Amino acid sequence: MCWGGSKLIFSIGWTEPLADWDSGFTVLFDDAPDPDELGPDPTKHPGIRLVHLGCLLEDHPEIGVGLDIARKHRVVDLDDAGRWVAGDVSRPEIETGLSSADP
Repeated sequence: MCWGGSKLIFSIGWTEPLADWDSGFTVLFDDAPDPDELGPDPTKHPGIRLVHLGCLLEDHPEIGVGLDIARKHRVVDLDDAGRWVAGDVSRPEIETGLSSADP
């Protein structure tokens, strides 16, 4: 699942996949909606969309390492130097277990 859609990805979360079609990843772009804006069903928000993981990697190959770290540590953030570092697992989008489609 992708939150936002601009060019810059700043955070990636991972939770156990919901089904065979689910990769477990949640990707946050710099224009991601605020969690308070989502309402009861976040998947209905226009700023949140399901994206095939292969297509996401094709469009953003720079996130490959971030995906690997997120799977190990549950969340990874891009630091000011442009490096992926383990992040804060208490953020709402991680706690809700929202995840992406298509492994």
